[in-house]
Amino acid sequence: MPELPGRGSRRTRPATRSVQRPVHAGRFALGPAARPKPRRHVPWRRIGLTAGGVALLGGMAYGLAWVLLGGSLRVKEVHIDGTEIADPLAVAAAAALDGRSLLRLDTAQAAVRIAALPEIKSASVTRRWPHGIAISVIEEQAWGYWQSAGRRVEIDEDGHVLERARPAAANAPTIIEIGGATEFANQHVTDTDTVHLVAQLATDGTFERLNVRPMGFVFRRDRGLTVLVDGGPDVVFGDSSNYGFKVATWAALVRELAQDAHTPREIDLRFGRRVVVR
Repeated sequence: MPELPGRGSRRTRPATRSVQRPVHAGRFALGPAARPKPRRHVPWRRIGLTAGGVALLGGMAYGLAWVLLGGSLRVKEVHIDGTEIADPLAVAAAAALDGRSLLRLDTAQAAVRIAALPEIKSASVTRRWPHGIAISVIEEQAWGYWQSAGRRVEIDEDGHVLERARPAAANAPTIIEIGGATEFANQHVTDTDTVHLVAQLATDGTFERLNVRPMGFVFRRDRGLTVLVDGGPDVVFGDSSNYGFKVATWAALVRELAQDAHTPREIDLRFGRRVVVR
């Protein structure tokens, strides 16, 4: 008969058999942990500086173009000084700078164009910021006259024939050329040395020291300059060579002839110490 369990007996549970499930390693294998993507850094400061630089350069380029091409710093006023016989409008027109940019003016070439006017000897052009230029001119000044074959022209102290000039002084000398032509090569008289010689005699006090009064000046190619003297012998100078010796010899002869009742017609100083008295 089967034994009934008693009150004091312990019921035992049948042992359970553990079942181990196979691990599919390939399915659950762990690899290295995925790294998070780094956040991209945007160089805002560099971008801002670059954009600012580009804007600044663009603004400077625009400003430069506005200055060069716009109405700023352009010639709107022309100041002219030194004109007496020249027309100021003609001087301004010769400069040809009205409306030009002061930054790009060629003042030297403008002065050359002005000096090309017949009555202008020289000129200078300077800027007057912000809208003007100043033109200063020196006009041709007649020194005397040269007469040849019935034609009398104004000349300066260098023998240059003047088309238009300020008038010569009331007592300006006239040099008369004997046997000359009416045309002058390169707008100069036949002999510029004669002009210089007359100018020197007239300005260094020779006539006053010798107490002589010149009545005229005659030039001949074969004799050079002859000074016509009022009440005394004419003096043949020839050219300006040995000027000091010729003047001293003339002075000695004036003193000597003052004591002589006979007055010669001519003193020829062209041959150095061989002075010829006719």
